[in-house]
Order: sequence, then structure tokens, then C-alpha cells
Amino acid sequence: MDKPTRQHESSYELNRKIENILRWGTVAEVRHGKPARCRVKSGGLLSNWVPFVAGRAGGTARLWWPPKVGEQCVLLAPGGDLLRAVAIPGIYSDAMPQGSEDDDFCLDWSEQDSMVHTDGQLTIRCERGITLMVQGTTLRITPEGIFASPDIKAPGEGGVSLHDHVHKDVRSGIDNTGGPV
Repeated sequence: MDKPTRQHESSYELNRKIENILRWGTVAEVRHGKPARCRVKSGGLLSNWVPFVAGRAGGTARLWWPPKVGEQCVLLAPGGDLLRAVAIPGIYSDAMPQGSEDDDFCLDWSEQDSMVHTDGQLTIRCERGITLMVQGTTLRITPEGIFASPDIKAPGEGGVSLHDHVHKDVRSGIDNTGGPV
């Protein structure tokens, strides 16, 4: 058999690089520590640790939503160099199908927890609870009830306090009181 010439080697190398520019794959491992990276299985290849697209990664807008093992993705390798590749996750597959067939925004965190925006209405479902925090104020919604700290105040002049309000026209017995003062 003839020894390959430089021209054949160049042609082989060029074809290999072209094939590596875009590769379909599946996330095989995820590293959450800094710097965040994942490894992708594509055919018989397991990539090195490569960065993954995060949606937003700069300034005041950063989105931390790492890919999951088994999630389908594309490896994008500039010039066909897999050492400089980046993973682009978020491709639906039979193993990880879409969560809805509607044209509305839908974000599923689990089977029980989701956020849906449709017809101007935002619905958030969380099995165990939702906590909103603004400086020193906390509002928690749980299966046991709604809790606020330090207080809940009605809008308007004086802001009637849920914890510290008093009523007018108070009488003993079965009569109703007047409204809060």
C-alpha cells in the first residue's frame, strides 16, 4: 500500500476539522464549580471539559442554568478545533421532550413546579412554597399559609397594619365592630 502523501494528509485533516465544526451530542457530565464546564458525548467521542452557553453571562444580567446530564446539545468548535468548543444545550429529544405544545411561555423546573405566562396572566406553581424578599421584608407563601415579616399593611393613608391595627365602635357581646382605624 502506498504511503499517504502530504496532500492526502491535508485533505484528511481538512475533512476532520469540517466534521468537527458542528457536532450533535448529549451532555455526559457537568461541573458546577468555577469555571463551570460540561463534557459532551458525540458518537464515540467524549469531549474535554468545555464551556456551555448560559443565556446571559455579563454585567447585571447573569443566568445560571447549567445543562443536565442526558440533555441533547450541539458542540460548536471554531475551525473544527474541539479544544476550543462550546456546548449549546437546550435541544429537545425523545429522552427529554418539550414541556408544552402551547404557544405560551412555559418554564418547568419539575413535574410539580412551573411558570406559565398566557393572555397577560403569570401563573407560578411551586409544590413547597415561594419566598419574595425586598430588603428587610419577606413574604412567604407555603401550603400552610401566607406569612409576612415584619408586617402586612393595607394601601392608603396611614397604611392599616395587619398586626397592630385597632377597630372603632367596639362593643362587647355579639355585635360587629367598626372597620379598622
